[in-house]
Amino acid sequence: MDKKKTVAYLTRHAVSNYGSVLQAYATQTALEKLGCNAVCIDYYRTDEKTENIVDTRLKSVSAKWNKNALTRIVFKATQKPVYKFADKRFKEYRKIVKVTDREFNSEEELKNDIPKADIYMTGSDQVWNTVVCGKIDPVYFLSFLPKEAKKIAYAASFGGASVADSDKENIKNWLEQYDEVTIRENSGVKIASELGINAKQVLDPTFLLDKNEWEKIIPNRSCNEKYVLVYQLHPNKQFDTYAKKFAKKKGLKLYRISHCFHHFVRSGKFICCPSIGEFLWYIKNAEYFLTDSFHGTAFSIGLNTQFVDVLPKSYSERISSILQLIGYENRILKSYSNFDIANEKIDFNIVNEKISEERAKSFAILKSMIGD
Repeated sequence: MDKKKTVAYLTRHAVSNYGSVLQAYATQTALEKLGCNAVCIDYYRTDEKTENIVDTRLKSVSAKWNKNALTRIVFKATQKPVYKFADKRFKEYRKIVKVTDREFNSEEELKNDIPKADIYMTGSDQVWNTVVCGKIDPVYFLSFLPKEAKKIAYAASFGGASVADSDKENIKNWLEQYDEVTIRENSGVKIASELGINAKQVLDPTFLLDKNEWEKIIPNRSCNEKYVLVYQLHPNKQFDTYAKKFAKKKGLKLYRISHCFHHFVRSGKFICCPSIGEFLWYIKNAEYFLTDSFHGTAFSIGLNTQFVDVLPKSYSERISSILQLIGYENRILKSYSNFDIANEKIDFNIVNEKISEERAKSFAILKSMIGD
């Protein structure tokens, strides 16, 4: 490319979550490797801002706490400090992602001041899933752009295996405005196909960087203790109990990493909200990694750490899809009495070769979408 193209991409970068930040950083890095100027559109819905998100959750995903004045007071009193603490940390961590000079909080603001770019891209993560208010946000379908703008999607995700019937017509109309669409999960490709949209499956952007590239941001320090690491995003007491027993049977310490300080009540030595590099360091150096997180799984694969997946009750297709791709669906825990699941080691020589092949394909598709 003689003149660098600017790609403005939109993703869920502002969530106080390691996967959100790291996939945005990986998208940025991948685009730069292809010779582009990459900038993340700093879109952060008003109802998802730190000062508003607890109230938003109370009306939607945490509605069981909205029964009466007392439950609402308890929910707000316990949750607001958690979000405030995590947001303060992640504001620093998000600095590895280059964003637009302006922060946008609504579709209208974006329509009135569209960031200048040659190409507009919906990035990865659960951009096409419902947001905190319980509805799909058209902004992540680039609804604010005029028809003539070049629109592409890289590794976008619906989150689950289906979308609500009431949303299908809108989703179809939005997707028809794209020049090209690529999706992260095989289930997402199927959803698009059922809506009459041709989509290709590609790797999550975190896989576009190899182990050596991720190690550049990992602290170079020795590991003096062998441990089992838990990264648990979803409430699950059985998972908590299982992790404690798993570590005991392996004769190892149990470490737990989380961006939520109230998780200290769960089993294991608690590591609260470490830096981005330290988060990856703990995964890389673990003897075993137990997680219910897609990006936790992705980094255990990328950093070659033996792992076990405990599927969450919802949106588990993300994890199943990548395990199917590498041929290790047997790492999904089916019984909380199974402590032998990790006895047979994952052959990372085979896994790395497979990911390398898929990485080359995904890069080729991304390059083709961007054009010369």
